[in-house]
Amino acid sequence: MNNVTENLRKTAAKLLQDQEVKMVIGYGAGSEAVRTQPLFITSPEDAEKLVWNPFCVNGLTKYLSDLKGFDGKIAVVVKGCDSRGIYRLTQDNIVSRDQVVVLGIPCAGQMSYQKLAAKMDVSGQLTDVEEKGENLEIKTSKGNFTVKKSEVLLDKCALCENHNPVVADHLIGDKLDIAPKPDDYEEIKKYEAMSTEEKAKFWLSQFERCIRCYACRNTCPGCTCRECVFDTIKPDWVGKEINVSENELFHLTRAMHLAGRCVDCGECDRVCPMDIPIRLLNKKLLKDCKELFEMATPGSSEEGGSVLGQYRLEDPEEFM
Repeated sequence: MNNVTENLRKTAAKLLQDQEVKMVIGYGAGSEAVRTQPLFITSPEDAEKLVWNPFCVNGLTKYLSDLKGFDGKIAVVVKGCDSRGIYRLTQDNIVSRDQVVVLGIPCAGQMSYQKLAAKMDVSGQLTDVEEKGENLEIKTSKGNFTVKKSEVLLDKCALCENHNPVVADHLIGDKLDIAPKPDDYEEIKKYEAMSTEEKAKFWLSQFERCIRCYACRNTCPGCTCRECVFDTIKPDWVGKEINVSENELFHLTRAMHLAGRCVDCGECDRVCPMDIPIRLLNKKLLKDCKELFEMATPGSSEEGGSVLGQYRLEDPEEFM
């Protein structure tokens, strides 16, 4: 067991034992060697089920909005990218900051299940994982495997802005001295350079695969409307065919709703069962907001909110 897991278990057990919180949301062992799953514990004894390893990819902050009626404080484990979701929820008045205890864990990067599955047998149970320099040594019930971290790293982690949480009531583990790599938005610029016809062809080919499962919306800390406009129509799914126009409307409406609010956690991309690059839409709008309004990545600090939800005299008005 690594030191971070040990310290996390001790901290969670103490918070529950002292009744400082009534629930801890963290990570537990998954069904396969390189998977973890969200874990909700309410007793100190269950703290032994918590784990921390390079496979803790899920963002857990959205569960706070689902549990906003919970009677008592909730502790939640966050990585750097997830921690921006805390401020998103508090700035949107979805949860009160004094109702949340943030357990922040510095993170050097998480590993992609798909990339790992291409290099090893992931069907066993994890017995131990150790980072040794540039390699990961993964011990499972189906054998031991060594992989290069750089070859199995989640794409979003290659340009991580916050290896350390932006907010933490309890910091579990030592801060990482890793300089963030500035995002040059090269991938976005590639799509910006396309013609209108090329852009339409690309995005319609993506949207036609959408099955409207709403996983992207359900995992997003910015999608917190009391009633989503796409639920108000109460669609009849029986016999409903895939409608590309409706899919396009859903994704573009959602992207504009998140403009200036998306914390760029990448959860929408990760959970999409059809591998639609949803994050590209949000990254385009994030790039525009940063260039037009000199905006920091939303959720980076406690102050602020949405740049599109406020008015300043110095805002550009070229469209007037």
